[in-house]
Amino acid sequence: MLRFISYNIHSGRDLFWRKRLQEMGRSLKEWQADIIGLQEVHQNSKYGYQASYLAETLQYELAFAPSIPFADGHYGNALLSRFPLHKVSILPLPSRKEKRTLLQASISYQHLPVHIWVTHCSLNQASRWEQLRLISELACKRSEEPLVLMGDFNMTNAIFPHLLADCAHARQLGHIPTIPSFRRRIDYIFASSQWRVHHYETLPVKWSDHLPVLTDLELLPPTPQECNP
Repeated sequence: MLRFISYNIHSGRDLFWRKRLQEMGRSLKEWQADIIGLQEVHQNSKYGYQASYLAETLQYELAFAPSIPFADGHYGNALLSRFPLHKVSILPLPSRKEKRTLLQASISYQHLPVHIWVTHCSLNQASRWEQLRLISELACKRSEEPLVLMGDFNMTNAIFPHLLADCAHARQLGHIPTIPSFRRRIDYIFASSQWRVHHYETLPVKWSDHLPVLTDLELLPPTPQECNP
């Protein structure tokens, strides 16, 4: 069983722009996830090297995907892992305005390569659909290997039909807001057919304007999967 968390950390600040990075680190340590995908993460001297701080706090491996230059560093997505990370790559996503990326990496688990992707999609609807289409095409090429995709998709109806399962829906859960102030669900964890979803929840902490999303997944023997991106 592996535990995954996806968390938009809002630059390490809460809804009222108070610094909450230390509280985030303590909570992440308490939840004991194996893999953590983060969005809105700074790696610069102005806001701090937030990805590095959280990785050091948890003693996890770190991969950082810079999406936007910021001050003397960058701002983007991060992946923290209890396992060694392999084949880390950063794919720029089609974007009309603010740059977006897909952070791709893999771990070795039960003698199999497990692919883990983290992203943060655009606010612009047209860009989002282009990004989802590209991610679907890439996921289709990995359909015979275990894949987990997580992040902030900036939409309430993100789906990858016949390709990746929404872990909340797999547990037959209804609308669970991840932005409590707007009662919107825009943060997701998706899993390929090689996984069984045992648990899913949002975690009720107010360190960011988003709630963390947590799921426990059991890896099953790989089975062929039809691709219809």
